Amino acid sequence: MPESLAAAVAERAIPPEPAAEALAAARFIAEAGGPSVLAVIFFGSRKTKASPDASSAYDFFVLTGSCHPFYEGLRRRGLAHRSPALLALLNHLLPPNQISIETGGVTDRRLRAKCAVMPLADFLKASSGRRLDHFVLGRFCQPVEILFAAGDEVRHRVLAAVVSAHRLTYLWVRPWLPREFDLETYCRTALRVSYAGEIRPEPEGRADALWRAQEGYHRPVYGALLAELAAQGEVTQSDSGAYRLARPAAAWERLRLALYFRWSKVRATARWAKYVLTFEGWLDFIVSKARRHSGQAIDLSERERRRPLLYLWPRVIRYLRHKDR
Repeated sequence: MPESLAAAVAERAIPPEPAAEALAAARFIAEAGGPSVLAVIFFGSRKTKASPDASSAYDFFVLTGSCHPFYEGLRRRGLAHRSPALLALLNHLLPPNQISIETGGVTDRRLRAKCAVMPLADFLKASSGRRLDHFVLGRFCQPVEILFAAGDEVRHRVLAAVVSAHRLTYLWVRPWLPREFDLETYCRTALRVSYAGEIRPEPEGRADALWRAQEGYHRPVYGALLAELAAQGEVTQSDSGAYRLARPAAAWERLRLALYFRWSKVRATARWAKYVLTFEGWLDFIVSKARRHSGQAIDLSERERRRPLLYLWPRVIRYLRHKDR
């Protein structure tokens, strides 16, 4: 009897021995933010070991009860310099905010954390059928680790949201599955569709690289999901092990999902503009990430550094058009 999806995710999202540096950074963030911090979740290339390098930041979701006290706590510690009221307002208008935190003093070296900050209530909505875009689902259908939770109830709610994010992949991957598919095809298709549905600096082959790095996670977790879908009659499985959709995807599903991903890109573009205010050192971070994923030397002119919002757009558009080459 295969394990349930919830059990498969829980076993991997709450490991007995988390990575020491990531755990130390998460505790530093929770302490700096104060009682408003309800959970800190580790994700991204450092978590999955999908081609990180020495300059890669540690990616965290920081879930709060209220954002303003969190930013006040960071400002008191000298970790944020923007107005807490402004940051909280931007969090309310279009969650999450992206911020950068230097976690000095928690290990023998300084760590850079890239934190997506949002209220717990917004996170629960964004990982459910009531979501407004793909930002949370695109990250939480991959391996994550709950490194801090303010009590068992919060941990249970966050874990349920992670399970929901995995389960919802079926709704947005259906139209792109072939007539017959196996577990690997399901996972690769989900990663490819998810990455295509967002504006990302990574090249097209990133989805395949993620599958190779995450295969040990995806096989048991999405194997449990496909078993669940088979039990519900959503998919059928032949004697050879191949799966088929019990209900072929309809044209209206494809249209609805095309609009969903397009709207997600609109909201993502708005977030990029917002990060200029919330993410300190955003320009150097973006350039470093583009260099890492493209393997290209990217040197900004003095004019582009002085007024990036005015002069950098042509370079950004060229990069996004040609990054797969």
